[in-house]
Amino acid sequence: MAPPNVIIFGETGAGKSSIINLLVDASVAGTSSGSVGCTFKSNPYNVSIDGTMFKFHDTAGLDEGQGGTVVKQQAIVQLYELLRSLSDGVSLLIFCMRGPRIKDSCVRNWTLFWDIICQRRVPILLAITGLENEEDMDAWWGQNQPFFTKNLMYPNSVACITATKGKKRRDGSHNFDYEYAESRGKTMKAVQTVYRREAWKVERTEWFKTIVETSYKSGKGGVEEIKTSKTVFGSATNELIERKLMKREEAEELARLLKDK
Repeated sequence: MAPPNVIIFGETGAGKSSIINLLVDASVAGTSSGSVGCTFKSNPYNVSIDGTMFKFHDTAGLDEGQGGTVVKQQAIVQLYELLRSLSDGVSLLIFCMRGPRIKDSCVRNWTLFWDIICQRRVPILLAITGLENEEDMDAWWGQNQPFFTKNLMYPNSVACITATKGKKRRDGSHNFDYEYAESRGKTMKAVQTVYRREAWKVERTEWFKTIVETSYKSGKGGVEEIKTSKTVFGSATNELIERKLMKREEAEELARLLKDK
């Protein structure tokens, strides 16, 4: 049986690669400390949790640009291609965002991939990183849950964590060793609890559709039936526009990039 596929996605600098390192408990995935991302293509990592081997896929930041290695549209295309290419299907999405501040772009990224592309058929774990300085990391969710509810974002599980050990001390320990170990445990438990046992294969999304219009023309030989076809936006593209996730021009550009994937 193939390992369940887990996709980690989110913005540049949110801590996607750091979560891989957290789970593996080793520095296997490259990380970036600034706005320039370091993940160009998806990289798979095998991680065993309670006897189950999972395959975690690190992905490019969805808002990369301004010096990043992957422009925003290209990062979306790559993630969509990854989701479509997994013949064994997808068992879990991990949406990674950096706290404590919430960016509006997280709504678009969540909705695009969970609502529209995965059709809410895949469980999603919300992982909030950067909470190592909070007195109680788990309290973050209670304080910020109304934002997610307002934007119709309902994670199957939430992990309020740190993905860094912090500065190294003279004795070899680190400032956040305790928080790091706690974060590893809660993330692994969340993955094991909510992943989909029967993986879901991501279906082709309707970016465009062709409609056929029939008209009739009267002539000396009788009535002639005339059929004309035209291409219009599909349901996915319309949803991006109607929910104001993208401007019309941006949604059309993305749809053209994805229509044959």
